[in-house]
Amino acid sequence: MAPAKALGLSFMMEVLARRSLLLVVSFCALWAAPPSAAAAPSKPSLSSWAKAKHAKALAPAKAPPPRSPARSKAAGPTVSGKLAVFGFKGEGAARVQQAVVSTLRTRGLQVTTSLRPVDTAEQYREMAATLRLAAYIDGSVGAAGSRAQATVQVRSGITGRRIASIRFSGERSGLAADVADGLWPRTGFQLARLCAEAAKPRKRGRGALRINAGTPIEASAPDPEDRRQDDPRDDEGT
Repeated sequence: MAPAKALGLSFMMEVLARRSLLLVVSFCALWAAPPSAAAAPSKPSLSSWAKAKHAKALAPAKAPPPRSPARSKAAGPTVSGKLAVFGFKGEGAARVQQAVVSTLRTRGLQVTTSLRPVDTAEQYREMAATLRLAAYIDGSVGAAGSRAQATVQVRSGITGRRIASIRFSGERSGLAADVADGLWPRTGFQLARLCAEAAKPRKRGRGALRINAGTPIEASAPDPEDRRQDDPRDDEGT
């Protein structure tokens, strides 16, 4: 029995020695091997950095979400009608007139600038009835130094008379913008009312009645003798 035990013990020691040797070899192999690419981050090369930058530049930027259009101070419903804007007078009047025309057209109004002012209210009424105009607008501009002032006048096409006169004052360089911003808030109600009245059917006025009675008889001076005979004072003296 002693030899058998000795043989078994030597076999076990040999097995343990082999396993220990295997562990030592494996540890040495792991210690000597370089770290893997996944374990240690590698430094980016110049070419890879250039490619990344180029790809970033080509990538489309994310578009911001669409914004709802902001409503301006003059926002509001459109108006249907036709107006006439006469030429403005004064230094810088062309810019102010263009601001007025642009503002009215933005409101949906038809604006004509080819007409000229007439003389009387009756002529304004006749022209408005013929061209179906709701109103007339004219104005003037005056400046003193860096300050300027504009006057915008509104005339009714129904009556042919002026119904409003609006003044704007401010810096000369910004006067046209001031007129564009303030024209409709200050005249929009009146212009809308005039357009509504002009859209109604108009009654034509009857012309003056004329009677042709032939050649007028010239009035002759009264005879002094007849006047003396008809004087009641003559009867009182008798």
